[in-house]
Amino acid sequence: MPTSNCIKHPKLCILSLSIIHQDGRVLRQIDYASRHYDVTVIGWGGLDKERPGVRMLPVRKRILPPTQRLIQATLMLAGRSSPTFWERWYWRKPDHQRALDCLLQSSPDLIHVNEAIALPIAIEAAATLGTKVLFDAHEYSPGNRSDLLWRIFAGPLHSHLIRAYAPKTDRMITVAYGIAQRYAQELGIDVDVIMNTPAYRQHPFRQTDPDRIGLVHHGAAIPERKLETMIDVIALTDARYTLDFMLVNSSDGYIERLITLSRKLAPGRVSFRPPVPPEHITEAISNYDIGLFLLPPANFSYANALPNKFFEFMMAGLAVAIGPSPEMARICTESKIGLVSEDFAPVRLAEKLNKLTNSQIDTMKRNSLSAAKVYNADREMRKLLGIYDDVLHNR
Repeated sequence: MPTSNCIKHPKLCILSLSIIHQDGRVLRQIDYASRHYDVTVIGWGGLDKERPGVRMLPVRKRILPPTQRLIQATLMLAGRSSPTFWERWYWRKPDHQRALDCLLQSSPDLIHVNEAIALPIAIEAAATLGTKVLFDAHEYSPGNRSDLLWRIFAGPLHSHLIRAYAPKTDRMITVAYGIAQRYAQELGIDVDVIMNTPAYRQHPFRQTDPDRIGLVHHGAAIPERKLETMIDVIALTDARYTLDFMLVNSSDGYIERLITLSRKLAPGRVSFRPPVPPEHITEAISNYDIGLFLLPPANFSYANALPNKFFEFMMAGLAVAIGPSPEMARICTESKIGLVSEDFAPVRLAEKLNKLTNSQIDTMKRNSLSAAKVYNADREMRKLLGIYDDVLHNR
């Protein structure tokens, strides 16, 4: 692995067509890679903060005029009959062309490309520059959502991008073992796992108040995640439980609908707090008692979710209360950090919460603080840096 005292650091480009300052996984990549590499970041927006040895080449997300959007939609539909039309759709997008220009300009030794939508850019640049490519799939993008528009337009496109371009990369990683197995079966290649764990921070144990047990849920306000089910959970628990949401708005009107529902079903017991930057999340939630996440398995990615928030609950010293999502449930059970419901019905999880004693919650919280010493970015990013080194040296 390269060390910080190298005379000349290898050049790494981190490519992600996401809002960089809100993308916790990408920010971790930048933080740890910048200790050993000269890092160029290509993506939407900007960095959350300045870092030595890191430069940002921003890509502006372009909204095309109506006529162009109609042409793009037609090409997307036509791609279902011939992938040539998907390729035409892809390279008509100005932000894709801009990202390719930035990547060619940066001339890296290694490209770490995040998510399938950016794969063609990385492969095109690598063919020109002779550069190595690590593909970070994140989740299972062909099954990332299950709404009608996704199934008609985006799902088939992502399937094509994965099939056509992932085998051309030098190494592939994802966030969870179930997703890695699915990709390996479909592509016939090895897929490594780098979990979405935060950097280790030592938070103190905080004893639970028997009269007010605070639950928290943070993340994106995405309707398909059915966040209202967690309001249903609180409505079915006894009066000692409250719930705070810390949501990043990603769908017009959804947070307002959640507020209205909470006032109806659990008046005075559900609050909505402003979100904080990814690096401040564990500190912001450390005054709560239980991290709540009930995610119905609407698609393959949801069924195999192992998200940032699960590990952030752990790092902050919270107990967790979850549905039977297998990736989270395995760690929860092994580490004894919380409750796993039998199914995704709110009433089942509420029943388990109502039976909890303060002593049980405190034991789970202590177990979370211990488990955080195992499940943290210091360990996961060492694995990632090892993969960088292997790819660069053809191992």
